[in-house]
Amino acid sequence: MEHGHGHKSIDPELLVFICGVDSEFNVTQELASVHSRHSTTTGKDIFNEVSKTITEYNLEGKQVQCVTIDGGKNMSGIKQGFVAQITTACKVGGFSKPIFLYFLIHLQALCLKYVDMSCVMKSVVSVVNVIRSHALNHCQFHNFLKEIDSEFVDLPYYTAVRWLICGKILLHFFELRSQIDLFLTEKNKPWLLLSDCEWIWELAFFADMTGHMNHLNLKLQGKTNLISDCFVHVKAFRAKLALLEGQVKVKNFAHFPCCEKFHVESKVEFPSSFVQ
Repeated sequence: MEHGHGHKSIDPELLVFICGVDSEFNVTQELASVHSRHSTTTGKDIFNEVSKTITEYNLEGKQVQCVTIDGGKNMSGIKQGFVAQITTACKVGGFSKPIFLYFLIHLQALCLKYVDMSCVMKSVVSVVNVIRSHALNHCQFHNFLKEIDSEFVDLPYYTAVRWLICGKILLHFFELRSQIDLFLTEKNKPWLLLSDCEWIWELAFFADMTGHMNHLNLKLQGKTNLISDCFVHVKAFRAKLALLEGQVKVKNFAHFPCCEKFHVESKVEFPSSFVQ
């Protein structure tokens, strides 16, 4: 059994998926129910909604063999979280509790959050908000990119809960930095960092690194992926990080396309001190 969180307007939603395995080991996964929460989303709340789903499908608690969860306290908390609620229900019912598994991709996303990119992200998000939060600005910028036949025709909004968007927005921003600079200057809202070569180096570096992280993320997805496959991908990525670290130290940008591009354009050397 799996759960997922979604957002519609301001109300969180709980999506309950049920996975089953038949006698021939064929795996079937279906969305069992969607529950909108208009108040709290505590472990108890989630447990109650999941219990309703189990009852609706005429299942018994002892039939649940495995539950996948993320690292949120309302899910993984051993005192008040969803895990605690299930454990207590199993004790009361007199049957064994299921195996609890953590989302591997969720853990990978948490690791990415430990990378301090605030020196770049704060400015990037501010500029994107200037362009996208005003309908007129956004329309004019979109048309401007069309007129110059730009490969990228828009800037995506940054959303913290969608970890893949971070790499996408940094890549788009890097590729469109000249156009953004020109557009903001014409709007009498020049952004000085867009002419700061050291800051652009940092932008290029983080655009490349988040690209590598997103590539790993996509490899970890898919219904046919086994845990052994995911382990191989993670192990390979750890080895890749060692290679990337060595390349950065000697300013070899073979696996850093944005850095390589800016290296050709810029007269300022890569400030390797900020990645130590």
